[in-house]
Amino acid sequence: MSTFADRVQSSIEKNKSYLVAGCDPVLETLPSFLLEDAEKRSKSDADFFERVLSQFAEILVSSIEGRVAAIKPNIAFFEQYGLHGLSAFSRLCDAARERSIPVIADAKRGDIGSTAAAYSAAFLRGVSVGSRTMRAFHCDALTINPFLGFDTLEPFLKDAQECGKGLFILVQTSNPGAKALQGLRAEGVSVSEHVARWIATNAEKLQGSCGWSGVGAVVGASYPDEARKLREVMPRSIFLIPGLGAQGADAKDSVAGFGSISGKKGGALVNVSRGLIQGQAGSAEEFRALIATNADRFNAQIQQALE
Repeated sequence: MSTFADRVQSSIEKNKSYLVAGCDPVLETLPSFLLEDAEKRSKSDADFFERVLSQFAEILVSSIEGRVAAIKPNIAFFEQYGLHGLSAFSRLCDAARERSIPVIADAKRGDIGSTAAAYSAAFLRGVSVGSRTMRAFHCDALTINPFLGFDTLEPFLKDAQECGKGLFILVQTSNPGAKALQGLRAEGVSVSEHVARWIATNAEKLQGSCGWSGVGAVVGASYPDEARKLREVMPRSIFLIPGLGAQGADAKDSVAGFGSISGKKGGALVNVSRGLIQGQAGSAEEFRALIATNADRFNAQIQQALE
């Protein structure tokens, strides 16, 4: 069984890309042709929403193939449409899996005991009863929230070990108010560094043959100085780095958290969501071309910043 870290590293090398395609669909901001087509073909309101989400997901996945290291759908943007939205989320995960694009489920789960185990089952392990097994979503990794305590991370870590999956634990997020909590100091270091120390202590449990670990960390590009310090604490963990593009960070900020093994930079994934779909498109073909062009542009910026 391959590790998540090795699968991601293989994807990075194959596609020459550290980019992660965020998928946060806001229907009102999507090209009008998607809404108009769904309106014509839908028999109900629920059918309309599912068609728009599913068509958007299909276009996105087909456009980024060969251009990104992974895709990161944010489940909240699908959950708001109920079962129809979750159905579209599931199909997106399957479509990415068919193209060998690693899927990072952005769900930020975290809870105690059996609740954490149930969340983990949904995204990482699946559920088995007798000889029957069901996987709700085919994902390679999951974002999780550590702020209920480190014991709440253990069910996720156990399942990730057994199933070859990865974790991205919130450490230093990119939102403006993050430091109000994450920057608080206890025993001489910030809350973020306490989380980082736990990650570093457990990194070996999901370490791949590539040298990087799938016990990863969410470290926003908005705080490059903090990212450099956190990299010193977590030298082997893969960083998931949001903030490039619409959130205001540039490529130079985004690569601040990159690590190095044997002199080669890496160990990081840079997320872009809204920036991938910015522009005008009047058809599916134009939308695919737009997304591909934006992905290539962000890839070039990241590569240049690493030089």
